[in-house]
Amino acid sequence: MAQKTESSVHPLWGYFLLLVGISLFAFNASVAKLTLKDHLAAPELSAIRITGAFLVLLPIAYLKAKPYLRLTKKELPKYIGFGILGLTMTQFLYFAALERIEVGVALVIEYLSPIIVALYLKFWRKQVISPRVWLSIILALFGLSLVTRIWSGFEIDVLGFAFAFGAAIAVSIYFLGGEVLVKQKGSLALTTLAMGIGAGFWLIFSPFWLWSWELFTENVQITELEIQLPLFSLLLWVIVMGAVVPFWLVFTALKYIGAKKAAILGLLEPVIASITAFLLLGEILTTTQLIGGIIVLVGVVFAETARQ
Repeated sequence: MAQKTESSVHPLWGYFLLLVGISLFAFNASVAKLTLKDHLAAPELSAIRITGAFLVLLPIAYLKAKPYLRLTKKELPKYIGFGILGLTMTQFLYFAALERIEVGVALVIEYLSPIIVALYLKFWRKQVISPRVWLSIILALFGLSLVTRIWSGFEIDVLGFAFAFGAAIAVSIYFLGGEVLVKQKGSLALTTLAMGIGAGFWLIFSPFWLWSWELFTENVQITELEIQLPLFSLLLWVIVMGAVVPFWLVFTALKYIGAKKAAILGLLEPVIASITAFLLLGEILTTTQLIGGIIVLVGVVFAETARQ
C-alpha cells in the first residue's frame, strides 16, 4: 500500500480542523443565546468572552510569541482600532443580534461580510474584482428579502437585523485589518493583543464591579433537552470551547488550506448553527427563510471567489 504523502495528508487534516472549529463556533451561538435569555446582557457576555479568552491566551502567547506582543507608539492606534472596531464590535453586535433574532438569521446576515469586503476592495482600493461580485450582491439582496420577509413589514426585529448587519461590517474590518496585521505579529500574538484591547474596552464601558453577580449562581433551563445547567458552566464553554479552541483550530487549519477555501467551507457555520438552535432552543426558520439563507450563502460563495 502506498504511503500518504505530506501534501495529501495536510489538506485533509486542515479541512478536519477547520470543520471542528466551525462546528464549535456554530454550537457556541446557541450556548451564548442561552446565557443571554433572562440572564446576561450582550455587553456583559462579550466582556466575559473576550476577557476570559485573553487570560487564557496571554500566558501561551508570552511563551511562544513574546517579542510580537510589544507595541510601539506608532503601532498602537491601528491595533486599538482593530481590537475595538474589528474583534470587540464583532462579538458585541453579534450577541446583541442574538438577543433579538434567531441564531440562523443573525449568522446569515453576518456572513454578508465577504460581499462588503469585495465592494471595499473594488471601490476603495481599486482592485480588480470579477463581475461575479455583482451577481453576489443581487443574490444576497434577494436572499435577504426572503430571510427578513420584507414584504410583510419586517416580521423579524428591525433592531436585531441592524445589529447583525453591524456585526457583518465589524467582521469585514476584522478580515481586512487582520490580513495586514497578521503578517506583522502572527496569528497568536495578534489575537491575544486584540483580545487584550477588547478586555480593556469593556473594563471601561461595562466594568465588572457594576454587574449583578448573583446572576452567576443561577441555573439555565434548556427546555428542549429538559435539563438545567449552572450559568457559570455555560460561560466557561463560551470562553474556552466557544473562543480559544475554535480560534486556534481555524488558524491552524489555515496552514494547510488556503484562506479562500477556508472561507467558503466556513459557510457551513450558519447551517450547523441553525440545526443546533433547533435542537437546543427550538428555533425554527420558515421554508422561505431557509431558501433565502441558502441564496445569501450562494451569493457569498461568488463574493469569496470574486478577487482575481
